[in-house]
Amino acid sequence: MPLNREAYTRYRLIDARLRKKPYPQLEDLIEHVSGKFDKPVSKRTVQLDLQEMRYNQALNFNAPIVYDKKEKFYRYSDESYSINNLPVTADELHGLDFAISILNQFKHLPAIKEFEDAIIKIAGTVQMNKDARGESDHIQLDKPFIIKGIEFVEPILKAISERRVIKFTYQKHGSDTTTQNLLEPYIIRESKNFWYVIGNGISKKEHKILTFALDRILDLQLTGQTFSDEKIDKKNFYKNVLGVTVAEGKPEKVLLSFSPLQGKYVKTLPIHHSQQIVKETANELRVSLNLVVNTELKMQLLSYGSNVKVLQPKTLAEELKQTAEKMVELYG
Repeated sequence: MPLNREAYTRYRLIDARLRKKPYPQLEDLIEHVSGKFDKPVSKRTVQLDLQEMRYNQALNFNAPIVYDKKEKFYRYSDESYSINNLPVTADELHGLDFAISILNQFKHLPAIKEFEDAIIKIAGTVQMNKDARGESDHIQLDKPFIIKGIEFVEPILKAISERRVIKFTYQKHGSDTTTQNLLEPYIIRESKNFWYVIGNGISKKEHKILTFALDRILDLQLTGQTFSDEKIDKKNFYKNVLGVTVAEGKPEKVLLSFSPLQGKYVKTLPIHHSQQIVKETANELRVSLNLVVNTELKMQLLSYGSNVKVLQPKTLAEELKQTAEKMVELYG
């Protein structure tokens, strides 16, 4: 029988009751668990739970549960035992909590769903430890959200592996019309919680490397058509690109001057792997990047507001200046 969240909740309830006097008889455990679930839990279920806690190697509780035949109650032979006790540090628990929140975003993917039982087990145990430490509200993470289009990752990966053309209906943002597309898929790429497929568009006579956002795909199927070679160098395709938009043109030196405070953040979390510190003083952090200027880079720089100045290329500096002037007009 697969393990599930409800079973782990019952284990926690039984564990808590076994550690309290007066020790419970079987009927007490049934009543306690049923009351917490606000629905009847069978005698057989609680008996099986006791056995699982004792002997299930997957659970690895190895709970020292003993039965007093005279008094007809259950207890732990080791009074200090609890399934809450895990030999991990608070930092490790927080790391696990964060990892679980990430996995929850993709739990409906077949590759992740295969390990759902293990994820539930870890999540339940981590929560028990946090409760025991009184840390339930100390760290709060953004709640996992459903990433639209993530269900297409699995079939696209299959198509890439088997070099099969995919066919899909696509609707651009702000458009009421849809298009039918044939694509030789090469790469799946994630950027800022959005997922994209990149490949050779073969819907028209002139083939072109195209990028499609998975959240705009309405349906998708693998065709029987195959392709022999890929038209891009996947290893280096995004080497000098921020985000997913591969603009035309060659990489160029982008020189940026940051305010001291913003500079500290940029040093801690670089904009791109090509980032190098050119100058650092009490009044400025100057860095250089080797990038193709694209929409994502412009949006990233605009997000810094007045805390950054583009020194070069001049064309980029002028474009951002014009954008800033239009923003001022909006509030004029």
